[in-house]
Amino acid sequence: MGGTVLPGPDPEGADAVVSWPARAADGYRAAVEARLGPAGSEPDFARKAQFVEYEVMRALCEAWRAQRQEWPGGGPVGDLPGTGGPYRLDGGYYGARKGCEPLHAQVDQRDGKVLVVNGTPAAVRGLTVTAQAYDLGGRPLREPVAARVDVAAGDGAEVGAVPFDRGLPATHLLRLRVTDAEGRVRSVNDYWRYRTPTDMRSLNGLPGVRLSLAAHPADRPAEGRTADGRTAVTATVRNTGTSPAAMVRLMLLDADGTRLRAAADDNYLWLLPGESREVTVTCPAPGPDGRRPIVAAEAYNAGPTRAAHHGAATAGTGTTAAG
Repeated sequence: MGGTVLPGPDPEGADAVVSWPARAADGYRAAVEARLGPAGSEPDFARKAQFVEYEVMRALCEAWRAQRQEWPGGGPVGDLPGTGGPYRLDGGYYGARKGCEPLHAQVDQRDGKVLVVNGTPAAVRGLTVTAQAYDLGGRPLREPVAARVDVAAGDGAEVGAVPFDRGLPATHLLRLRVTDAEGRVRSVNDYWRYRTPTDMRSLNGLPGVRLSLAAHPADRPAEGRTADGRTAVTATVRNTGTSPAAMVRLMLLDADGTRLRAAADDNYLWLLPGESREVTVTCPAPGPDGRRPIVAAEAYNAGPTRAAHHGAATAGTGTTAAG
């Protein structure tokens, strides 16, 4: 059986291509393009594929958690690159990470039931779960649905439903937000809901937005170094546009612009207009020249933005997503 070449991230974190058997590759390409339209280039296909993989892997993990089970072996993503594991940090990884987070709110796509799952070893009391639907401009579609709940250790609790009824547009953003009794945000989980797979293509019509970015050493010992010597950088990324920024991805670059092997504590984010999020990214310690890594951010509908380790963002150019 012949082979074909499709774009994808390599284990070191740089963009590359991978060769798959033609039959499997054609099926994969068809599944991605059925949802997000034909790809105009290898980078365009990679961007669309990471979106689909995020959703698929999150759904797999959430299906397990709906049964109050953890994924066999602790999760489907294995060890992180840089620790000997074979898996790449891409949309699938972060989708699985989101679905497996210790305290997690999720929606059943069939009936809209909202479930809060507590994977921690202690009961959590006084949680508030809020569900809010937004249109393509980031405007609320209805009043938010909120509920308070206590969840026992290793258990879950249903907290109402946000069904996908005919009163909602065929595509919209649904955000689930969990805060604890002290008002701290414990989880944000965003769903791009659509009635048919081809409805997902409306994402390609999102207006281009601009991201702003600032970075500083993470609040850890030795000026941003972890206990094992890795570099930790905290970045604040903000959507300065007037529509949602879809699937915002943060990464670290060296001084020459090469992507470093790095892991974020959250990634592939949705940011509403004016919204910001703080993310910590870690990577192996910089080389002997002592240069610190550069933080970069991009979105499905935003061009790249960069910020020095201690600096504010270099302005990125917003781009309309290709369709």
